Amino acid sequence: MCVVIANPIEVILRRKRERVELKLFDKDGNPVDATELSLEVTTLGDQVVYTDDYINPPPGGTRIVREGVGCYYILWGDPNAPANTPTNTETTQCRQLLFVWCITGADGTPPTNVVQLIKVSSARAFALLPQFRLQLDKAVKAVNADPQNFCPLGYTESDLMAYLEGGLQLINAYQPYPTFCTLDAFPASKFGQTLFDAAMIVGVNAQTLFAIDSDIENWSDQGNSFVINHQPKLAAFSQALAQRLDTLIPKMKLHFVNSGSIHTEVGPNWRLNVLLNSAPDGALFRNNFIAGAG
Repeated sequence: MCVVIANPIEVILRRKRERVELKLFDKDGNPVDATELSLEVTTLGDQVVYTDDYINPPPGGTRIVREGVGCYYILWGDPNAPANTPTNTETTQCRQLLFVWCITGADGTPPTNVVQLIKVSSARAFALLPQFRLQLDKAVKAVNADPQNFCPLGYTESDLMAYLEGGLQLINAYQPYPTFCTLDAFPASKFGQTLFDAAMIVGVNAQTLFAIDSDIENWSDQGNSFVINHQPKLAAFSQALAQRLDTLIPKMKLHFVNSGSIHTEVGPNWRLNVLLNSAPDGALFRNNFIAGAG
């Protein structure tokens, strides 16, 4: 059995390079090398943009790097890569990509497919992250995915970006129009706090699910006891935010709705049509015979 640790979502600043990595462990938590390791990068439209293989490298050589036992990465957006140029790299466009790793650990173990979502985002979107973190996580709680020192309490940049996008979708679900397709399209300079509050609901709900799994409502042993019960407080805070946004978001959207009046004028053609439709059988109008009404 091979355990693969990889961030499900990685965010990369546009026009910059970033390591996309994964680590392999055996069932006892010890790092192990892969006997098979290949990568396929596709768009969300299932178009393949890059393939690589560490064990059987392509003619131009592999870009997958082994940093240590069981630790591999690829530098995405590397301007020195054969497919890139210093001014046009894999991260030039803001888009989302799927990294599909096919991994086999020790001989005889079945292959494992690991999928990572890579988001190439603009500087405008990244500028929201520090402000949002100050509100969601002032304690700057630790995050560590290492099985030997696992600590998932805090929030990575990819977590914060996912919560902001989830908050944007919450705002879009409210009437009236408009909807904002991306974080770049949202007027954060004027209504950023509304976006943060909506994103906080998504983040707090994620933390609430974690609390449901990890809370200890009643523990005691030989007279020593303690209680860890975060879920009710998190749920109450989330509900309070939701009630606030139920009123705030529709009012915020009204700033983008044009208001005015409609003036309808009934012309002479309408009056003539009314006269003809109401005329009885055999009526004369300007010496013309009307066969029947309407």
